[in-house]
Amino acid sequence: MMYLFVEGPDDERYFSKVFGGIWSDLIFIRYAGWTNTKINSFIRSISCTPKSNYIFIGDADGKAIEQKTQDLIAKYTHLEASKVAIVQYEIESWYYAGVNEMLHKKIGMKRYMYCTDQITKEKFNSNLPKKKDRKYVMSLILSSYELEIAVKRNTSLSIFDKNIKKELA
Repeated sequence: MMYLFVEGPDDERYFSKVFGGIWSDLIFIRYAGWTNTKINSFIRSISCTPKSNYIFIGDADGKAIEQKTQDLIAKYTHLEASKVAIVQYEIESWYYAGVNEMLHKKIGMKRYMYCTDQITKEKFNSNLPKKKDRKYVMSLILSSYELEIAVKRNTSLSIFDKNIKKELA
């Protein structure tokens, strides 16, 4: 059983669509709003359960990946560094990384940015066409998502993808 700790529904939709096929027994845990104690207890129980594993996804929120990883380990004492994956800056940067130029035009996004390492939720939202719903645009992105392009455009996504492939090899 693989547990994937994600902050919220946008993260869950992303990982379900882009990486969900990797694990046949993937369970999402939305931890936003949970207490540190509850998260720690959940991590500890997974660690004690045979044939169970987890990955803890966190947004960098402007911090260096290493610093954010250390912050999370300090916050959640049962968290193992090898099981932490940091999204630089926020999950919207990984969504945007998989948008090719043709899809960018089709959606009507304002500006095409190649490197998505610095994209925040606010930058992502400001780049959306005013007359289209954010969730609708995000679902369009996922329906045509190109992981091969995305890993070239976002450093933290490239790291995550390599680590997952290494783990599964």
